[in-house]
Amino acid sequence: MGQRQSLDHGNPARDLAVLDQLLVVLMLVEILHTVRISIRSHYLVTEPFLIIGLIAAIRRILVITLEAATLTKEGKWSMEGASIFHASMIELGLLGLLVLVLVFSITLLRRHAATQTTSQDV
Repeated sequence: MGQRQSLDHGNPARDLAVLDQLLVVLMLVEILHTVRISIRSHYLVTEPFLIIGLIAAIRRILVITLEAATLTKEGKWSMEGASIFHASMIELGLLGLLVLVLVFSITLLRRHAATQTTSQDV
């Protein structure tokens, strides 16, 4: 019974490490899939690379969030900790902007592909 309770209140650092590794594996699978498609078709498709970049940015956002949470949770707030926190927040903002740009790019590519297929059908 006691072990079940400890599993229900998982360790956030361990959970993030597992999620981090899963996202790395997902990125590797996506890269291998993209390379395989490119070799077979002799045509380089850009959308999978944008998706890989999106996964990598989200992965980094999760890592920064956990690091910032542990930095502020310790209760020892030093000047070094404050500068690390400030740099982390700047990086987090830039990564958020990068996620928006990548999502916008993927959306544009999909719309462009949809208009090409409808114009070829006519």
